Amino acid sequence: MLWLLATSNPAAATAPADSARVNRLNAEAFELRGSNPRLSRQRFEQAAALATRGRYARGQAQAWLGLGFYHRKRNEYGPALAFTRRAEPIFQRLRDVPNQIAVVYNLGYVYFGQGNYARALASGQTGLLKAEVLQDAKWLVLMSAQLGFISTQLGEYEQARRYLERSQRLARQAGDQGGVSQSLRGLGDLYRAQGNWAAARRYYEQDAALARRLGDRPGQLVEELNIADMSERQGRYAEALRYGRQVRARLRRLDVVGYLPWVELVLARAQLHTGRADSALYYGRPSLTASQRSGVKENIRDVSQVLAEASARQGRFADAYRYHRLFAAYRDTLSSRDLIRRTAALQYSYELARRQARIGELTRRAALSRQQVAQQRRLLGVSLVGLLLVTALSVVLWRSNHQKNRAYGLLARQQAQLVATQQQLVAAEKWAFVGEVSAGIAHELQNPLHFMNRLAAVSNTLLAQEPAGAVADELGQEILGGLRQNLHEISQHGQRASSIISSMLTHARVGATPLAPTPLNQVVAAQLALAYEARPAPLALLPPDALQTELDPAVGLVPLAADMERVLLNLFTNALHALTTRGQQAPAAYAPVLRVSTHRTGRRVQVRIHDNGTGMAAAVRARVFEPFFTTKAMGEGTGLGLSLAHDIVTKGHGGTLTVTSREGHYTEFLLTLNG
Repeated sequence: MLWLLATSNPAAATAPADSARVNRLNAEAFELRGSNPRLSRQRFEQAAALATRGRYARGQAQAWLGLGFYHRKRNEYGPALAFTRRAEPIFQRLRDVPNQIAVVYNLGYVYFGQGNYARALASGQTGLLKAEVLQDAKWLVLMSAQLGFISTQLGEYEQARRYLERSQRLARQAGDQGGVSQSLRGLGDLYRAQGNWAAARRYYEQDAALARRLGDRPGQLVEELNIADMSERQGRYAEALRYGRQVRARLRRLDVVGYLPWVELVLARAQLHTGRADSALYYGRPSLTASQRSGVKENIRDVSQVLAEASARQGRFADAYRYHRLFAAYRDTLSSRDLIRRTAALQYSYELARRQARIGELTRRAALSRQQVAQQRRLLGVSLVGLLLVTALSVVLWRSNHQKNRAYGLLARQQAQLVATQQQLVAAEKWAFVGEVSAGIAHELQNPLHFMNRLAAVSNTLLAQEPAGAVADELGQEILGGLRQNLHEISQHGQRASSIISSMLTHARVGATPLAPTPLNQVVAAQLALAYEARPAPLALLPPDALQTELDPAVGLVPLAADMERVLLNLFTNALHALTTRGQQAPAAYAPVLRVSTHRTGRRVQVRIHDNGTGMAAAVRARVFEPFFTTKAMGEGTGLGLSLAHDIVTKGHGGTLTVTSREGHYTEFLLTLNG
């Protein structure tokens, strides 16, 4: 955390009189972060309040950043992100590069904890680049270790090993024991992820000893918790229980409560393995409650499984059934998140390959420039042979320079074309890969989904034929009700899986359909009527006069593919949904309006779709065309509709699809096509 040490700046000389006290509070909070986190937070809060009253921007930003680190260590990602974001613009305005690196370092871990893996990688790469430009040994160590940790979690094990070994090498060269500790912990996590418990334990034990020497009490406790986890996985249950109980007591005293659900999970598993189901429930229940409060899905999944088995062993079958359902739900959720992780890793690999290709191109251009400079120097040397050759050589050099400028212009144009072609090839390769994977998934899942739906239907029929009163006790009735609900959900999720596979296959096929002259106004009117007539029950409250159309007769025939109907239907359906949602939230005086218009300007045709519904926040608007991004509740959307529409318009038709919006007021999509 080098960010608190970078306080020497000319601006400090003009800071308010209380700046010295703010700096002392921040420094004291920094020193207390390992021995007394609670008091460290209080000092940061005092520094922030004093700096705000005295308008001391640097001290204010450093205190906010300290609070961002404090909350992130406790897995409280909401306040961690808010405090860090408040500090970021101040450090940018002050051109404080070390603290800018500290900001992206903390954001990297926050984004990763929230499951936003692409942004976590981007933050890590940004911090590493700034550290390399600054040649700051401390931050080179920390950013390399962070990228190693993120790569481990994404399954990029070889890349993670290179980052972590580089971090350890740089830390040892600089005598940075804190950096060595970071790399040891990262290597332990790498071997844990690969299932090599013995190797992971060795690294954790080394780091625990180092943290003890450094006086880093939270770091030591985390490593002892890792050792307890490894002991449990190796079948050394007595050792796991001893470490776990010690760590649990010390975490409570230090107020490092973010790790309590994990240590209680380890203790619950060890108790279950030793036949103590009641003790497993004792530790597992508070672990589940705390994990649900913090939103750590892995903990919820694992502790639900322990509680289900412990309850079953004690004959509490209703509790066991409830915990098992919770386990199954989070297992499926985490399987989806693993797919997102692999997608982020694939995107990272593409970006890395493109960056390396760009570096190679710049290197070749630099070598060519050096050759040209050397050639010019030789020409200048020859020009000194005699005064008679000066004029002739000047003319030659002028012509050479003119040709060089022309060549540079041609090279710049060719380079722009090359970059555009490379981007198209990368996108084509990516979607070709997605198409291949999707086809394989569809082939492999077709029969299981078919049989799953048939079995669900048959089972529902059998349950419906069960004579009334056949099961008299309350538990039996509850189990039968649960079975019916499960069969209904199986059928729903099977249909949803088929829908997702179809959308992914359609995504991969964008651009393959030929274009044909089509009356655009008729297509717009037909799809608008279809969206309105086929709207779900909650949308039935919309009055017919909510639809307003202005179709320009000059639009005429436009080259379209059949997929354009899907685009328009998706946009109209989304707009109707936004109107209904705002209608449920707004006063009775709210009048919903969906205005659809077409217009021709020369060879360009525009379709404008404007609704006065809920609108979008800036953060949502920036990601609205990303694949798998959706603001709808789980099970209501795949996040592929607008992404697919964007690809159909831009790649299949060579047009554009843009959006403008104001949250709580309106949303407008503008579709432009070649007419």
